[in-house]
Amino acid sequence: MKKRIYTSLGCVALLCSGIGAWSYADNPAFPPIDNRTEQAKQQPSRFFVKYHSGAEQQTRELLRLHQLEVVETLEKQQVLVVSGREEQINKLSQSELIDYVEPEPIRSFYAQ
Repeated sequence: MKKRIYTSLGCVALLCSGIGAWSYADNPAFPPIDNRTEQAKQQPSRFFVKYHSGAEQQTRELLRLHQLEVVETLEKQQVLVVSGREEQINKLSQSELIDYVEPEPIRSFYAQ
């Protein structure tokens, strides 16, 4: 009987300590440290390049010609995520192969 009481008290103590830790999560006196916005600003600019249907290979060759790096491919949307300087991107947007070029949105938390 005593053994059962001690294990029950141990479980209750464990639960109470976990609940106490949750209360600090949204405490404005302890704001989270977030350096990701500064890190994102230091990275080269990234752009979405939407190409026309069937023109992926020609678009990749055009990107190599303008010395732009393909970071990611979104095949279903026919979009390449490209990293490079904005001057090179502006030249790229005048091509017939490209539907549109737009900067990649910078995402941030709502609670800032």
